[in-house]
Amino acid sequence: MLTELGNRTAVKRGDKNDESGTAEIIAVTSGKGGVGKSSISTNMALLFQQMRKKVLLIDADIHLGNVDLMLGLRTQHTLADVLNDGVELDDIIVQGPGHLDVLPASSASSKLLEMEDVFLKKMAKEFSKVDNRYDYIIVDTGAGVATSVLSFLLGADKIVLVVTSDPASIADAYAVIKIIKSIDVEVPMMIAPNMMPSHEAGEELYKKVNLMVRRFLKTEVEYAGTMLKHDMLARSVKTQKPVVIHNPNAAVSNNLRMFSRRVMQMPGRKIRDKKNVFDRFIVNKKMQYKWD
Repeated sequence: MLTELGNRTAVKRGDKNDESGTAEIIAVTSGKGGVGKSSISTNMALLFQQMRKKVLLIDADIHLGNVDLMLGLRTQHTLADVLNDGVELDDIIVQGPGHLDVLPASSASSKLLEMEDVFLKKMAKEFSKVDNRYDYIIVDTGAGVATSVLSFLLGADKIVLVVTSDPASIADAYAVIKIIKSIDVEVPMMIAPNMMPSHEAGEELYKKVNLMVRRFLKTEVEYAGTMLKHDMLARSVKTQKPVVIHNPNAAVSNNLRMFSRRVMQMPGRKIRDKKNVFDRFIVNKKMQYKWD
């Protein structure tokens, strides 16, 4: 069933043809805002879809999400509507550019804030009906180390941590690594230097962060690849036209393509349960996070 809604289409989708089970969950995060995290999330999801993978992009900044705006979507429903009787998950998931499925967040819903636990339990139940349709679920988290962000990160099969050369970004990224690794040292984490002047500069930034991680945390993080600073990428965000769709042969799109392949090929957790992303979130949200 198709329902036209503005300039997007809500789609009733069928299940995957295979029975491969739970999708791989990739969380994209950052220590501070303004480092290009959502831009990387959206373009990477579109590129995974172009690689003939079935992808769901979740805007996990539950109260202040903007992924739908970056993709130029006008959505009739958001996550807040899952609390309303008669609104099903399939009515919330929308199809964006490149046939990418998107689960948009809500905008500062007081009802959602008041009933977050009820909302999460209902989302987990509803999500179990659609989870097996996807090969990958890319979760664009909020920035920082709030409990909601940490809960999504600890439920991921691998984490992409976006960082820039700004000292504050580096310090905040290290804080994220320290907290996550103190709770679960086995979570695969990849550093993604963004807005860099060269690939060499990005590699040096990764080495700098990894050296701190080795020295003080006695563990390591992986290198996801460097995203260079591109004016075209910044314009694409302002115009709400994803660069990999509207300028697929541009240098920035090729850069994103190489980056996305590297993220896809990085091994995830060796042992994964069969819980969906919201079930995992609920379990992790009950934990008490403590760090020095």
